[in-house]
Amino acid sequence: MNLIRWGFVAALCLGAVAAHASPLSPHGRASERKVVTIRSDHGGMIVRYALAKKKIEREKGLVRFLGRCDSACTLYLGLSSRQVCVGPHSAFGFHLPYGVARREAAVARNYMLKSYPGWVRSWIRKNGGLTSSLKTMPYSYARRFIPEC
Repeated sequence: MNLIRWGFVAALCLGAVAAHASPLSPHGRASERKVVTIRSDHGGMIVRYALAKKKIEREKGLVRFLGRCDSACTLYLGLSSRQVCVGPHSAFGFHLPYGVARREAAVARNYMLKSYPGWVRSWIRKNGGLTSSLKTMPYSYARRFIPEC
């Protein structure tokens, strides 16, 4: 089984925690609710974000969107509405996954779409679906579904 499939198995079935640092550093002491603040995140490997999201979900952490969140970073939108908040300078960029073979890209695309809440999938659909071009969801739309920070 190749690396991307192993990553998805770990993230989805085992709820594993990445052996390396997560793509974002949580702030706060151990006794406080862990908070991840997004200001300018251009994404990266979907597997890393899936693992980080699973950890935040399990630990009941909070993700504060206070700026750009593009690509794999948008997986955090799939957290409970009690675990996310959005600030006025937030925007979310969506595109087709790339950088892997066609089959792996299709698996990644399906995983991402399945992970998003219905309001995100609806916005993506209304804006032409996922393509190779970055499509940006504005704060004004996201604010209708996510509490303000």
